[in-house]
Amino acid sequence: MEHFSDHCATCHANDGGGDTLFGKSLYPKPPDMRTAETQNKSDGELYYTIENGIRLSGMPAFGEEHSAGGDAETWHLVLFIRHLPQITSQELDEMKGLNPKTEADRAEEQQEQEFLNGGEPSQNVGETHHH
Repeated sequence: MEHFSDHCATCHANDGGGDTLFGKSLYPKPPDMRTAETQNKSDGELYYTIENGIRLSGMPAFGEEHSAGGDAETWHLVLFIRHLPQITSQELDEMKGLNPKTEADRAEEQQEQEFLNGGEPSQNVGETHHH
């Protein structure tokens, strides 16, 4: 779940549906991994796709990136893809906290936390002042 949230969800979405800013912009669009089209593929086909990517699409090959951890990381992703049709709202909430964050996201979270803790909201989050 952690690896998928951090590396795959940018294009595929936490729920595997592909409804993301990046996913919508790709051609061809990432498949909805919850549907039969993906779920009926063999484990080996899913593994091969993750490792080698899909030519002429936005799906890169991750074999080199995963080689440091051996094959286990890729097989965990295959198992997670199998789980996507049954994913729970609790798991999706947990995944939101694992998604990559931009500096603006982090600054906004910090501002919200400071406000909730009784502080004054910052007006210029992320801006730098030069004297």
